[in-house]
Amino acid sequence: MSQFNKKIEAARRRQKRLYLMVAGGTLVCLFAVIVAFMVSRGTRIEVLPVDAQEDAQLEVTRGIGFAVGDTVYSLTTTPEISVFSPGFKVNQQVISPQYLGHVFAVELFELPGRLVASTGESDPSLVQDTVWRINGRERKIGAELDLELEAGEYQLVIDNPYFQEEDVDVEIRREEETTLDLHLSRINGLLDIDSTPQGATVFAGDKQLGITPLSLNREGRSYQLRISKENYRDSFETVEITRASPDVVRNYQLKRAQAEVAFDLVPAGGRLLVDGVQIDQASSVQVDATVDHHISYGKSGYYSQKKSVNLQEDEQKQLTFTLKKELGRVTIVSTPAATVYIGKQKYGVTPITVNLVAVPQRILIKKEGYRTVTKTVLPKGSATQRVDIRLVPESQARLQESPAQYTNKAGIKLKLYKPNEQFFIGANRSEKGQRANESVRRVRLTKPFYASAYEVTNEQYGRFIKTTGQGNNPAVSVSWQEAAVYCNWLSRTEKLTPFYTVSAGAVVGFNSSANGYRLLTEAEWEWLARKEGKKKESIFTWGNESVVPARAANVADESAKGTVRFYVPQYTDGFSGSAPVGSFTQEPSGLYDQGGNVSEWTHDVYSIVPQVSGTVATNPLGKQSGSSHVVKGANYRSGTITTLRPAFREGLAAGRDDLGFRIGRFL
Repeated sequence: MSQFNKKIEAARRRQKRLYLMVAGGTLVCLFAVIVAFMVSRGTRIEVLPVDAQEDAQLEVTRGIGFAVGDTVYSLTTTPEISVFSPGFKVNQQVISPQYLGHVFAVELFELPGRLVASTGESDPSLVQDTVWRINGRERKIGAELDLELEAGEYQLVIDNPYFQEEDVDVEIRREEETTLDLHLSRINGLLDIDSTPQGATVFAGDKQLGITPLSLNREGRSYQLRISKENYRDSFETVEITRASPDVVRNYQLKRAQAEVAFDLVPAGGRLLVDGVQIDQASSVQVDATVDHHISYGKSGYYSQKKSVNLQEDEQKQLTFTLKKELGRVTIVSTPAATVYIGKQKYGVTPITVNLVAVPQRILIKKEGYRTVTKTVLPKGSATQRVDIRLVPESQARLQESPAQYTNKAGIKLKLYKPNEQFFIGANRSEKGQRANESVRRVRLTKPFYASAYEVTNEQYGRFIKTTGQGNNPAVSVSWQEAAVYCNWLSRTEKLTPFYTVSAGAVVGFNSSANGYRLLTEAEWEWLARKEGKKKESIFTWGNESVVPARAANVADESAKGTVRFYVPQYTDGFSGSAPVGSFTQEPSGLYDQGGNVSEWTHDVYSIVPQVSGTVATNPLGKQSGSSHVVKGANYRSGTITTLRPAFREGLAAGRDDLGFRIGRFL
């Protein structure tokens, strides 16, 4: 190598050494700066509690740093450290930036100890339900306790129903096992056992305790009792003598040993009695063994049977009952003779004697025109039964059943009348005010009937057809046809047979045997006005005097002067037109307003044909139909003797504003 090259190589080595020295110096300075920085940021760790400080160890587990003694040095702003001390749990903490270079406290918690306790009882069944409580809190149920606890002092309570309660103070040290071998004190109690009947043997499990009544001292525990007596079912029960209930008192009601009786019943559906008690007809029944039982079976229409049995325990026996039919003779007599029906079968005309099955028999005795009689009789095989009936005419039966008065669904009050006499309607030629159409007729009324106490009002008629008149005033301007149709409407509302026959909206006839509502007949109307309630027939409703008594009727009075041709002088009734019904004195018949207020339609077709001499019309109803009908009675426009008399009659075809009506009906 030339001298020149050697010089160049030496210069390179000097330059390299210089670079290395500069780099090394830089690193040393940098390390010194880092160490100075870390030392300036050293954080002292204060370990709690005090007894954990001496042996505490520190370690940086995350971040750039290290621990020296109780100080941590870190380049990381949030280093994580781990603190450990023997007997304590490891605690890992992150040091926040505000604590770096200062004091950071870390608390360690002691490791737990262990508590193991047992009762020392050899019979595990007695202690399996033991309750272990620590500081008042239930921690376990069982024969033993094995539990980790924090170091400290505790109160242990051992609660078992068969033992006295134990209370023990326990100190637990960390990482140590505390063992307790306890000996509990057994409870003593009383078994007081009786039975009905007494003399039963008492067993506890397989051990015999004695004969009832029995009283024994026993330790606390569960006892499986069996109470046994010959011919009785064993009784079983589990009882306990405990601290809460040391005395067990029992009285066992023993049931007889059972046997079984099965039944074969012919015919079915009868009444089965076992020792007098009716039972359901099951195929069999349980009965007490070794006891006499009396069993009977009967059914209506059959002779009953009785049997007795005495069975051993669990014995089974079948009893068969086959009943024979029982027939009884029944003699049926009636006055008058009538047809006999039994059930739905016709048997003939009384008197008759029949043989019937001995069950309740419903017998009907019927005769036209008489009230049917129903009689229930129970035939007996041992004797002949006699049924003796006196039939009552239907009219008489209805009369006996009918009330003296009633109010129907339209609010109309009706009174019952029972005429049974002969009288005259019309007037003699010699009677003052008599008219030619009032020929005297001999009449007999025999059928009881109802008559309305008042004339039909606007309110009552308005339930059928709307009216404009005042509610309690008589309904007027009603045609005879309308009044008759109203009667049929009333009948249907009360489920009575309509009296009038209607075709195409018009009345064309009537049914004389119907019990529905109708207009009063002329004979009924005049009998009520002139005869009912009086010793003799009268000319006027109030009597025979032509002077109208005060408050007797609403007629043409002084106030009508100038509005009518005739009026009753020196009489004032207080009404210029019609008055509310019942405003005047009740008449001897018990009715109101026949003497005045408004005239009234009657049922009869108007006729002026005189009666055949020497004849009597019984319950006359007149022709089935006609163009005009009889109008009876005075009204508020009547002011003459002629029109004030009940014998006065008119024949009209249309309604009028002073003409109304009242209703009646046969029973």
